[in-house]
Amino acid sequence: MMYNTHMKDRGFEIFNHDGIVKMRVWGKTLEDLFRNSIRGLASYFKEGILDAKKAAPEEPHDIRVEAVDINSLLGDCLSRVIAESDICSRVFFDIRFTKFGENFLEGVLSGVPAEEFDNEIKAVSYSEVDIKKNTSTGYFETLLVFDV
Repeated sequence: MMYNTHMKDRGFEIFNHDGIVKMRVWGKTLEDLFRNSIRGLASYFKEGILDAKKAAPEEPHDIRVEAVDINSLLGDCLSRVIAESDICSRVFFDIRFTKFGENFLEGVLSGVPAEEFDNEIKAVSYSEVDIKKNTSTGYFETLLVFDV
């Protein structure tokens, strides 16, 4: 069963099947793929947040992540966003990168306060993260699996 099918045009699709939550994500650049992954998390945490975010005051939050490769970087980045969302009681829906490389990133997350989340994510599974460039579309793509 697909979740949030209207999100297809936003760079991600979320699937919830038999208690397993997966997100297919894509972007024209690696930065776009990472940004769309964060937007997908936000959409899962709080339905409608991407449409409603303009009505709430944004609260910026710095993030810095290092990893051994680009796939681990995505998993580590999303794990950090999940943890910071929980710690700060915020839904982070965007990122502005100040530095970005194959194994590091720095940036500023944009988020809004959230007293509660519609859905929770405990962890990101690294097993299916495999960022590839689709030769047909020219977009970077990957599949993410979440422990809920």
